[in-house]
Amino acid sequence: MHLGKSETVRDREVVGIFDIDKATLSEDTKRFLARMQKDFKAVNLASDLPGAFVVTDGEFSDRVYITSLSASVLRNRAVGRDEEIG
Repeated sequence: MHLGKSETVRDREVVGIFDIDKATLSEDTKRFLARMQKDFKAVNLASDLPGAFVVTDGEFSDRVYITSLSASVLRNRAVGRDEEIG
């Protein structure tokens, strides 16, 4: 799945796609994102305002990708890929 700025992740590594405005209302989410940044596991792909973040759990590492794309655009990309494969 393309996340922006030439960054892609495998669909099977995606744990979740979250709207940044809605998800960051939770203190737990804020702490999670702060921890990922502290551990250098957050990748900022947003050149302007962030729209969503994608949590991944890959074979070698886990990451959070912060992107300008909206959560709905990213979900549509994921769904579209599943339909092409299936």
